[in-house]
Amino acid sequence: MSTRLLLLLSALLPPFLSSAQYQLSELATAEARWYENSLLRDSHQVHTAIRPWRQHDIAPFDRRGELLSQAPAPDGTFWNWAARKAFYEDFLTAQGDNYALTLNPIVHFSYGQDRAATFGSTYRNSRGARIEVQLGEHVSAYSTLVETQARLPNHVTAFAKSDRVVPGYWLAKPFREEAWDYAYAAGEVAYTPNSIFHFRAGHGKQFIGEGHRSMLLSDNAINYPYFRIETTFGKVKYVNTWAMLNDIRDSVRVGGNYAKKYLSMHYLSVNIGRGFNIALFEGLMWGSELNEFGFDLNFLNPVILYRPVEFAQGFTGGNILMGLNTSYRFRNGMQAYAQFAMDEFTFSAVRNWGEGSWLNMMGGQLGLKWGDAFGARGLFLRAEYNLARPYLYAHRNPITNWGHYAQPLAHPWGANFEELILQAHYRRGRWEAQARFHAGQAGRDRGGENFGGNIFNSFDERATDTGVFTPHGAVSRLQYLDAELAYLFNPSYNLRLRLGARLRRETGDAPLFPNSEQVFFGLSTNVYRSYQDF
Repeated sequence: MSTRLLLLLSALLPPFLSSAQYQLSELATAEARWYENSLLRDSHQVHTAIRPWRQHDIAPFDRRGELLSQAPAPDGTFWNWAARKAFYEDFLTAQGDNYALTLNPIVHFSYGQDRAATFGSTYRNSRGARIEVQLGEHVSAYSTLVETQARLPNHVTAFAKSDRVVPGYWLAKPFREEAWDYAYAAGEVAYTPNSIFHFRAGHGKQFIGEGHRSMLLSDNAINYPYFRIETTFGKVKYVNTWAMLNDIRDSVRVGGNYAKKYLSMHYLSVNIGRGFNIALFEGLMWGSELNEFGFDLNFLNPVILYRPVEFAQGFTGGNILMGLNTSYRFRNGMQAYAQFAMDEFTFSAVRNWGEGSWLNMMGGQLGLKWGDAFGARGLFLRAEYNLARPYLYAHRNPITNWGHYAQPLAHPWGANFEELILQAHYRRGRWEAQARFHAGQAGRDRGGENFGGNIFNSFDERATDTGVFTPHGAVSRLQYLDAELAYLFNPSYNLRLRLGARLRRETGDAPLFPNSEQVFFGLSTNVYRSYQDF
C-alpha cells in the first residue's frame, strides 16, 4: 500500500469541516470495546468472528456516542474549538461533494520501571498518523505510519534480541542502551459495489474468532500484503484471502533477500437463528527455501479444496491448516465460543490416542464472554482456555510454518501449550479499568531436541514419535498479569492517560524468556495491538 499516494490524495482535498470514516474498524482492543458489549446483548446478524469488522455492520452498536453527544455546540471561539478537538472530535476533517477525509494522530508516550530487568527503566516514544479517505459511496482507503523508539519490558527485550523483531512489528534496530528503533505501517483500499461483494487490497492483518486468542489466524504478527473478497448472501458470509509472507531467518535467505511464501485462505460462516454461528476455515501455506514454488494461479480458485490442488500440481510442499469456529450468543449477553484447529493427522493415530502420536497436531479453544455482566452497563468479562498440541503449525519444510516475520500467525505461544485467560474490563463515563490474567504451561526444547513448541522448526527433527502429550519436553509454567486504569480524553481516536502494571513469571527447567515486573504511566491513542502476553 502506497503511503505517499494516500498522502498526496489528502493534500489535494480542500479543507471543509466534517468527518469521514473508513469502511473497516481498527483491529485494536480499545476500538473493539466500543462495540463489543452491545454486540453481545443486542439482536443482529453480524459475523463478529470475522475481523476487522465493517463499519456498515457495527455502526448501530457504537457506544462512544454516549460521550460524543455531550460535545459543546460550535460558537466560533478558540477555546470552544480546542475543547471539541481535545475531548470529542477527530483532529482534522475535510469533506466535499464526493469525498471525505479524516486525519488523526497516533501517539504512545510512556515511562516505567521493570524491577526484573538490569536496565531498570522502560519508555516508549511513538509518533505517527492515520489518514482515512472516503471517495464516493463505494470506495475508501486508509494509511497509517508510526515511528517508535522504546526500551521494552525484560521479556520483550529478550524476544527482540533473539528474533530481531518487536512483537507485532518489522525488524528492530538497536537504539541506545537496551532500546529499539522500529516502525509500523499499514494501508488499504476497499471497494464495496453492492450489498453482496466487498473487496480489499492492502498491507495489514486479519483476525478470526471470538476470543482474546485465535487458534486459526490472529493479529499477532506484523502486517502483510493481501487481497481479500467477502461475499454475503443473507446469513452466509464467505471470505477469500490471498497473502504474501516472509521468513526472515538467515538460514533461508535467497540471494540476500528474505524468503517469500504464500498464503491462501477460505472461511465460510453461517448464522443460524438469533445467536448461533458455525464456520469452516481452510488455509494453505506454500513456498520453499529456494523460492521454487512461486505463486500458482490454481490457488486463486475461490471454492476448491486445497489438498486436491496441491496434489494436482505434483508437490506436497504446502502446509494445510483446517479449522472450525463456532459460537452461541445467549439473550442475557453471554456468548459461548469454541475453535478447533487441525494440521497433519492420521485416523490411526487418533484411534490410538493414548499412544500420544506426534501426528495428532491439533488445537482448540473454549471460551465464555459476557457483555454488561450482571446487568452492570460497561462491564465485560471473559474466561478462555486454549490448547495446542506439539508440532501444530509446524511443517516438514520449516519455511511453510504457520508464521510470518519470526512471529506466529495464530497463538503467540506457538504450540505445545495450554493456557487459561481471565479478563475483566469496566467503563464508566471516561474512566476505564481492566485486568487480564494468564496462567498456563508450555513445553520447551532442551538439549538441542525439538519437542514441538517452536513452530519454526521442522517436525521431521522431532524428539520422539510417541508419548507426545501437552506439554511435551521441559515444562515451563507461565503467569502473566496486565492491569490498567485509564482516563479517556478523546473517544474519537481513543486518546487516553494510562497507569498500569504488567507482570510476567516463567518457572521451569528451561525458561524461554526472563521475567518482567513493569509498572508504567503514559499517554496513548492505543489504536493497534502488540501482544506482550507470552
